[in-house]
Amino acid sequence: MKLRNLEGITVVSRECGKIRISYLVLVLFLAVLGYLSYRIVPVYVQQDAFDEELLNLAGTAVRAGWDNGKIVNQVRQLGKGRNFQIKARDIRIHRARGRSEVALEVNYTRSEEFPGGYVHVFSFSSSTKGSYWF
Repeated sequence: MKLRNLEGITVVSRECGKIRISYLVLVLFLAVLGYLSYRIVPVYVQQDAFDEELLNLAGTAVRAGWDNGKIVNQVRQLGKGRNFQIKARDIRIHRARGRSEVALEVNYTRSEEFPGGYVHVFSFSSSTKGSYWF
């Protein structure tokens, strides 16, 4: 490709193909990054919302006087609504003696399938304390 510089001299550029390939690689990289963000960011947003709802659930459990079985069922229902896989054995409930307080520890997963059949399993762990006043 022939170009003219500021003095009017014709200069032959031999880097034109390399520059175009660099832009193509950059565009491809940004497209892959954008697609991954489109698929991964919502999972973490859902996880954050689940943590908030788990805190509210722990407070409700204390105020309503729920037993452990009801708490486990409510946590599993909450996770199912957010597409998280929660097993009953992954929910630990701790009650403080002499105080109206419930502490919940929950381990849960979510699977996302990507092109090519790749399935990534996101693993999360949340813990929260609910008291009578919250």
